[in-house]
Amino acid sequence: MKRAWVAAVMLASAGVAYAAEQEAKAGENATVRAKVALRDRSVLTGTPQFSELKLMTGSGEFQIPLPLVSTLSFTKGQVKVSFFNKDVLTGTLEGTALTFETSLGVLNLPCAQIDSVAFFKPGNTPHAPAGQGLLLHVPLDAPDANLDAFNAQMETRNAQVVEGPAGGKALLFDRLGAKATIHLPFSPYTMPEGTIEFWAKLPQPNLPFGDGKRQFSLFIIEQEGLEFCPLLLGFNTNTGDGSGGFAGILWGCPCAATHTHGTVSTVKETAVLGDTPDGWHHYAFIWKWDGLEFSEAQGLVLALAIDGNVVASASETPDSPYAHLRKKADVKSRFVIHDDNHFKSTYPLIMSGLNIWDYAKQPEPVKN
Repeated sequence: MKRAWVAAVMLASAGVAYAAEQEAKAGENATVRAKVALRDRSVLTGTPQFSELKLMTGSGEFQIPLPLVSTLSFTKGQVKVSFFNKDVLTGTLEGTALTFETSLGVLNLPCAQIDSVAFFKPGNTPHAPAGQGLLLHVPLDAPDANLDAFNAQMETRNAQVVEGPAGGKALLFDRLGAKATIHLPFSPYTMPEGTIEFWAKLPQPNLPFGDGKRQFSLFIIEQEGLEFCPLLLGFNTNTGDGSGGFAGILWGCPCAATHTHGTVSTVKETAVLGDTPDGWHHYAFIWKWDGLEFSEAQGLVLALAIDGNVVASASETPDSPYAHLRKKADVKSRFVIHDDNHFKSTYPLIMSGLNIWDYAKQPEPVKN
């Protein structure tokens, strides 16, 4: 009974705030839009064909006006409802599908196929850390992509369209100077937590991936105002701190890596891609400065996962001299694939389906 009373008060408070906001913005367009991320990595933008949600919880049943809701996150048959006022309810939705009007027509999407839904008003697309949602989706199936919905912009150079995972398309970067640069309106480094995930194929896993200025980077992030790259993921023989292999760098943490320096020199030798080092694999770079909450990296700050399995992790450096750099707001950055400036990579790379989330997603097993 007490839990039900607390939940009811929470909804009532949210409703009062919503009513006040609507009165203050009576002349504005209040149409709710949505960005739907599906479990197959597809992303759709559209208009919800429902005005409220009926949620069944352990505390009772609630009718929730849609404009109160920030995001929906689906997992194991349940949904977590996050409100714009930062409150959260978890339960099950009435019905098994949600309906949206999209550019493809009216679609009835089964909840079992939905990963998350972010709601926003036209002209106020979420593109900064503001709740559990998708900050960026780039299909990487063509040299040019319209990223206006994320207030981002992509430039490519010498990238080729090739066959991608699951019968789709992807971009091949196979020479010095081949790269993609995505200009972001935010910096992942300044986010308290997040996830960068994508599909990649390395067609020459026996090729030495090099050292120093010739190491192989899957991606780097350049942040305005910094001379160094605060985020980096790739392969090399020596990261500079005694580690190597498959490695990720988040400034303020020791390098998360699978090997010690000099012990491996090819992707195949690292064994992180199993029996198919030249096949498609799912990569995830996951961080949370207050400590990750999933068992494979409990309490640590950074985890690297391949096909849903954590292969390397790291904790925060005590008294990190870089901590103050994470507190900057409204900092722009550049997400660079196959960097040719800092590391001059010539290692061939095929990439598809890039996503950036503003929360630390728990790795889940992924079938190639």
